[in-house]
Parts: sequence; structure tokens; C-alpha cells
Amino acid sequence: MQSIAQAQRQDYDRTGYLVIPGMLGESTLASVRRSIARQVDREACRLREEGVIAELFEDMPFTRRLVEVYGTNKRKSIGWNQEVFSREIYDLGTNETILDVAEDLVGPELQFNGDYWVRTKLPGESVTTFPWHQDSGYYGDPTDFHILSLWIPLVDVDEHNGCMQVLPGSHKWGLRPVDSDSEGHHIPTEDIESRGEIVTLPMKAGDIFAFHNLTYHRSLMNRSDGIRWSIDLRYSVIGRPLEWLFKAGLNGFNARSRRDPDSVNSWEDWKRLRRAAGVIVED
Repeated sequence: MQSIAQAQRQDYDRTGYLVIPGMLGESTLASVRRSIARQVDREACRLREEGVIAELFEDMPFTRRLVEVYGTNKRKSIGWNQEVFSREIYDLGTNETILDVAEDLVGPELQFNGDYWVRTKLPGESVTTFPWHQDSGYYGDPTDFHILSLWIPLVDVDEHNGCMQVLPGSHKWGLRPVDSDSEGHHIPTEDIESRGEIVTLPMKAGDIFAFHNLTYHRSLMNRSDGIRWSIDLRYSVIGRPLEWLFKAGLNGFNARSRRDPDSVNSWEDWKRLRRAAGVIVED
């Protein structure tokens, strides 16, 4: 099944990104939010046991509870991976709509890379305000193959609460040199803004922002009083080398194969892959 039109595919090839509105329904988003809510509950319980907080803030809404749990304790988190490892994340990674989009942009042999991230973008938090970067800049060695990122907001996003910005066509510039800032972010060593036009991407919950691993993008500061929750997924062709992820225990799985459907990994398979990498996985 084709999810995007030929013209959209051409736009992706030309600009290095694509915004696809209204792709995921509320039931799909609610499932991911439940996985996140369990981790927020674990954080609250842990901090109460440590005597850091006196209550669990269980009546707070999804966009506010972690703000109250962390309070003024200055706890920082770039994102959650193993913390939200769950059947809900597997189901999202194998969602037919998402796989159709990935197939249209990558091809029919899809591996779900293990470096998905739920972004805990708290109000005013600098560590989750990523400067301009290319994803390949974080991979250690240059990746000369296509890695597709699908960034999905779980709440509506705009310039006020930290939406994304992109430099169209920057995926054709090659992997550019970087330095690191005090937060551990990679930052360009050159004035990349002078090379292109900045496009701001307000989006609705359930829209998809698809982009190439060499496309420059950044997120704005969250200046609202709530959390800008989002999740990003990554896909590449089955068999592409992902050693930097395996070394970190971020094993993914085969998500779709038109050539060999039996090679697709189940939820139980994914748990075994993570356990084999030395990651503690609960049943």
C-alpha cells in the first residue's frame, strides 16, 4: 500500500524532509502515552521513596505531571529509550501506516533501528533544545546509507512549545564537522544558516515529520508550561551496519520484509535481542 504520493517522494528526495499530516489516530497515540505514563509513575514513586517529593501528582494531566514530579530538582533527560521499552513501542514501530511511509521512502526491506526516543521536553529545559545537527553526526562514524527518522508529536507543537525547524536540501551537503557544547550537543563549526532557508514546522499530534540522516534540523525552546512530548523512530534497510547501536544495547528488529516475511521479528524476538545485548528487560 502506498502512503505518500510520487510528488511527495520527489519532495523528500529534493529537500531531505517531508511533513505528512494526520497519519496517526488517537488510539495509536493513546497507546504510546500509556507507556510514557507508566515511566512517569515509576519516576514519581522512586523520587517519593528517596524523599525528594512528598506526593505522586497522580491527578495531573499528561502534559504537566512530570513537571510537578521533577519540580525544582533540576533533573535533566534528553530522552527515554529503555525506560519506555514496551509492547506499545513495538506496536508503534510495526504500525502498518508507519511502515507504509517507511517503505515508500526507504524500500520494502525495513529494520526498525533501536534508537527510538521519547523526548521529555520540559518547559525551559536547554538539554532538550537541540541546536542545528545532522543525526549522522551522533553515530560515531559517517553513515553513507539512508537512515529515515520519523518524528511524531504526541501533543500539538508550535514555536511556543518547541516545534522543529529544518534546512531544506541540507542532506546534500555531506556530513559536516562539529564541536560539542556544554550540554553535550553537537554544534556546526560553520554558519549553516547562511547556506539555506529556515523552515519552521508547527504540527498536530499524529502528524509525521520524516527526514534524512544528513538533513539539518533543530528543536526550539519549550516556552510553555507543559511538556512537549514526542517520539522519534528510525528505519533503514535490513542488513545495514548498526554496530554503534548494538554496542549501546539499542538493538532493533526486522519490521517488514516483502522478500522474506518470516524474517520479521515478533515482540518476543525483540525482547530476546535486547536481553542478549545485556539489557534488563521485564516480562
